[in-house]
Amino acid sequence: MTFSNKDLEILKIENYMKNNVLLKICLVAVVASCWVSCSKEPLDKSLPESGRINQFIVDGVQTYYLWEAETNWKDYEKSSTFANEDHYKLFDRLLYKDDYWSALTEDGQGLENQFAGVSTTFGYTLKFNYHPFTNNNEVVAIVLYTSFGSPAAQTGLKRGDVIIELNGNKLTTNNYRELYLASSIRVRCGQVDEASRTISTLPEEFFLTAINMYENPINTCKIIEKEGHKIGYLCYTGYQRDSENELYQLFSDFKSAGVSDVVLDLRYNTGGYSRTAQILSSILAPEAVVKNKRIYLEHHYNKQYAEYLMKNDYLLYDTFVDTLPVNMNLSRLYVLTGKNTASASEATMVGLAPYLQVIQIGDTTAGKYCGGIILMPEDIYGSRNKSYYELFSNWGMYIMIYRYANINGITSFTAGLVPDMLAIENPFALKPFGDEDDPLLGRALARIMGTPYVESRAANISVPLITLSITKNPVDGMLIDAPPFLLENSLLNLR
Repeated sequence: MTFSNKDLEILKIENYMKNNVLLKICLVAVVASCWVSCSKEPLDKSLPESGRINQFIVDGVQTYYLWEAETNWKDYEKSSTFANEDHYKLFDRLLYKDDYWSALTEDGQGLENQFAGVSTTFGYTLKFNYHPFTNNNEVVAIVLYTSFGSPAAQTGLKRGDVIIELNGNKLTTNNYRELYLASSIRVRCGQVDEASRTISTLPEEFFLTAINMYENPINTCKIIEKEGHKIGYLCYTGYQRDSENELYQLFSDFKSAGVSDVVLDLRYNTGGYSRTAQILSSILAPEAVVKNKRIYLEHHYNKQYAEYLMKNDYLLYDTFVDTLPVNMNLSRLYVLTGKNTASASEATMVGLAPYLQVIQIGDTTAGKYCGGIILMPEDIYGSRNKSYYELFSNWGMYIMIYRYANINGITSFTAGLVPDMLAIENPFALKPFGDEDDPLLGRALARIMGTPYVESRAANISVPLITLSITKNPVDGMLIDAPPFLLENSLLNLR
């Protein structure tokens, strides 16, 4: 079964039209004309720009934030009490103590682009560690993967390479951040020798210049034929909307080829769009679950926002969506995970768990059990009040607005999802994605074959590893949702 681009686009559009919550806006459009007049507190145009930014922060958090009830809002009734406060300190002060994900930015559009997989980048994802054989401040950067067509991939860097030099100098705690922040670099890699406890410098030097690009999260997909089994393998590194068409096509190919088992590699997938996770989960779920539009995930909002949504006939849950032409009708799914498996990745596993056997192989996941939205001034104050926020219109905040739960009530898994089969990969002995000698994939294949897995010596970690506090991608561990009702001046109705 192969779909033309037109067929896939029609399928994508139909699913979007049926399921995207933004379309529910039309149900309450009739009240739009009274929103401004319903305002309890007219916008204070006497505030300077700095004070207006702080008011935007307070208004957004007070209205939509999941843990809104944890804040004493009497302290924020008058803007004069916080108008001159540092924006980031104010935002942090409003956050719940266990919220590690909400963030404030002066470049909201840039953050949205990163969620979409577009950024200025070298196109690699790195793991930083102190040098395993020295006692000084030397650092090594292990290439976990590169993105197709990126500067890193085009120069020849690949998964498993160990970067030890930057711009002719040893990589240290003083300069390692430049591997993400610089506009151009030259690097050298090293060869690890555990026997002699050394890392020798390799001769080739790689020259990289960062470019603005879309990084396709579909890193590797293949069909593994083994002892009469056809196993579909997908390494998926982010839930970007632009990957949805390709997901439809590759699972169409899997289905046409007679794939009976799927291994979903999410070990480096830190999250993305909830809609994309909903679509992928619907492709993998049992056919009957999709046909009957069973509940995929429930959404639990703060009290006032939940009441507003229910009042406007918004259902506080997502259902599986119609992906029947490419649905795999699985009874079990093998998921490879790591400490960076987060958010939309965890939502996929949690949402599917009541309906099929999810066999988790790898390490415990990150424990990101809630979803958020990017709020910008226009979302809160509406286009009619553009003059009020024109000077800070690109400010934005990514805030948590709901925790998700499956139909069995599984939610708030703060310690992460624990694997059924523990497998810790040695960063100094990484195998290419889809390689049967990879310790995570190897265990999945052995489970499918019903045979014991024999781990190679190289898979065992025998060098000391001390993880650095790495440069974190701003969108790591985030589940982004389209807000059901971010209508013009909706803030004024909710308060």
